Amino acid sequence: MNKKRSVLWYTRPAKRWFEALPVGNGRFGGMIYGGTDRERIALNEDTLWSGEPRDTVRHGTRLYLDTVRDLIFSKKYEEAEEMIEQYMEGQEIESYLPLGDVELLFDEQGMITDYRRELDLDEGIVRVHYRSNGVLYRREVFVSAADQVMAVRLHSEGKTSFSVVLHSPLMYSVSKASSNRIALSGRCPYHVRPNTVKTDDPVLYADGKGIGFELQLQAHTEQGKVEVSGGRIRVTGTGTITLLLSAATSFSGHDQDPAALYKAPSRQCEQWLANAAELGYERLKERHSRDYTSLFNRTSLDLGGEDKSGLPTDERIWAVKQGADDPDLAALFFQYGKYLLISSSRAGTQPANLQGIWNDKIQPPWCSSWTTNINLEMNYWPAEVSNLAECHLPLFELIEGLRVTGSKVAAIHYGCRGWTAHHNIDLWRTATPVDGSPSWAFWPMAGAWLCRHLWDHYAFSQDEAFLERAYPAMKEAAMFCLDWLVEGPDGNLVTCPSTSPENRFIAPDGQVSSVTHAATMDLALIRDLFGSCIEASLLLKKDPALRGEWERALKRLPPFRIGQYGQLQEWNEDYDEHEPGHRHIAHLVALHPLDLITREDEPELTEACRASLERRLANGGAHTGWSCAWTVSFWARLGEPMEAYRFVNELLAGLHPNMMNAHRHPKVKMDIFQIDGNFAGMSGITELLLQSHRGRIRLLPALPPQWKQGSVRGLKAREGFTVDMEWKEGQLTRATLYSHAGKTCRLVTLWPVQVRLEGRAVPLESCGTDVCFQTEAGCRYEIIPQDER
Repeated sequence: MNKKRSVLWYTRPAKRWFEALPVGNGRFGGMIYGGTDRERIALNEDTLWSGEPRDTVRHGTRLYLDTVRDLIFSKKYEEAEEMIEQYMEGQEIESYLPLGDVELLFDEQGMITDYRRELDLDEGIVRVHYRSNGVLYRREVFVSAADQVMAVRLHSEGKTSFSVVLHSPLMYSVSKASSNRIALSGRCPYHVRPNTVKTDDPVLYADGKGIGFELQLQAHTEQGKVEVSGGRIRVTGTGTITLLLSAATSFSGHDQDPAALYKAPSRQCEQWLANAAELGYERLKERHSRDYTSLFNRTSLDLGGEDKSGLPTDERIWAVKQGADDPDLAALFFQYGKYLLISSSRAGTQPANLQGIWNDKIQPPWCSSWTTNINLEMNYWPAEVSNLAECHLPLFELIEGLRVTGSKVAAIHYGCRGWTAHHNIDLWRTATPVDGSPSWAFWPMAGAWLCRHLWDHYAFSQDEAFLERAYPAMKEAAMFCLDWLVEGPDGNLVTCPSTSPENRFIAPDGQVSSVTHAATMDLALIRDLFGSCIEASLLLKKDPALRGEWERALKRLPPFRIGQYGQLQEWNEDYDEHEPGHRHIAHLVALHPLDLITREDEPELTEACRASLERRLANGGAHTGWSCAWTVSFWARLGEPMEAYRFVNELLAGLHPNMMNAHRHPKVKMDIFQIDGNFAGMSGITELLLQSHRGRIRLLPALPPQWKQGSVRGLKAREGFTVDMEWKEGQLTRATLYSHAGKTCRLVTLWPVQVRLEGRAVPLESCGTDVCFQTEAGCRYEIIPQDER
């Protein structure tokens, strides 16, 4: 296919953070404003958090567990909720913090013409160019994962002069480090109160506590001079000028005191800068390009439609908001999602948090944490299918840390084996429930859901060596679930206490509560985890006795139930919802991202999912960016392309000007960016084009008619396949499947097809209405509609 350039571009500098353009290498990031008289780059480093290692386990919690369960089974829900909030919750988590800013203050002040600011997704570079009084100025910025520095290259046709300053909203000082280098050194607070807590003193420092950090910048000029004075750099020259930045912190693990390593960041920054300076700008750029494009170029997407790339990106977003169709903007959104994932989650870094790695607030929304009742999982839904499996690795490292902290919580809080975690997690791998409403604070199902990502990595790769390494975390999370289940009044095994994240119900006697037993989401996650562990234990030939426990427990879980409105019940009992249009649609996790309910195998439950979704939307649901994005995937699984397309457009129309997802909530007045909407929306687009679950690969299962012509290359399917497709007038014209593992392919298409290998027809097996054929590892199979033979 003809590859279109993937570029976000604008005709003026950013005035606000939500207009600036992101760069990052997974660990070190920046937001580029592109100013002409003053350039600002807002900086972040992924281990820059408040706090220090601490024990948040609350001893004595277990003493209240049986009482709470008795209250719930006696239908005293409000009393149970009060007891949980008073006696079974813990401390606030810590916050992800901004590193600071680098500012370039230019002496030249002239008439600005020919301005363009762009993010080139194909190269992973932000560029700015303009003329000032007719003189051309250019600059480009990238952050190298290969060499761990940010590079800023400036070029002018005439003489230029500017000052470079560093500052931070945290406790810091700036000093001269050498004849062409300055250093900003600082320390993080030992505690920052969440932005939801009203207090006059939200940021708390103490001597000898907190993470230390360092930011260093050095300047190089080919024709000019660099002077350092008073903690700032003065640069004058012609031609090209290069600024190199490095950043590091004293964080060395969730259980290590960062204050003990206060000088380490300075030495690390010096080494990175010395190595980068020796390489030189062009070599740095070449190494960055090779590393970045090796990931970004694995997939490409063309959704057809009118080419509107000649319009600035913010104007295209505005046009969609006014009702315009722009399929190519949806394709650009997909490409941007790849860029954001590569830029915020790389091997050896922290996982992408609520804002990836980009945050400008000391009290960021919801601490910019890892929020596990939906948002963290969303961040990684596209990792495997979009062929970026390496970007998934930081999440697996987070899980390993939670195995340590979460095993203590499981034992002391609940008397259970294995490990668990709750709704909010910070850098210190806090696994306890935080304080607040149990509707969100009390949710010990994070382990069960996070382990789905371990299983998915195996399902897409078929890498048994990885499964061997991942199995202990899965097994221990499933052991917790075994012990957490108790016998309910009807003899079934249920979770108790149980919440459906952030939602509340109205009991028949008028009680309003979030706490009950056997919320549908709990049971779906446990059912999925037990199933994965059973399959893994068989593949690895491990734990036959434990496998028997999982199998027996599965038979005793309550079934999915259909309620009074024909909906899939959110709770074990058919309560009325306190907020029928709630943003969370937690019970439909069984439809997506899990595959416990499918159109082919559970048609009645599928229709109940449809009724639940329609009821939510009719009452104002999907009003936040991430919830809107999730809705795209629900409609895709339901086989409803027009409904899915409507929510793709709603998601695009609600973006910030820089295409970052906007979290829009009627109760929240501040502008908020949450990266989960970018990633879940990207995943939703793939669900419309390719689905692979329950052993079936579905080609173009819910293609919107507005995307009537297009192509996609490099998507991954479970069972170890890579898929390319082309289509015209809404119909598949050609597809190829590359088999990595030699598994049987069970193919679902809307059209009869034949399969060829090196020009020869491949014998097909009988699998009902599906197309089945055996594959050989390393072979590429052509899928051709029969009417094209």
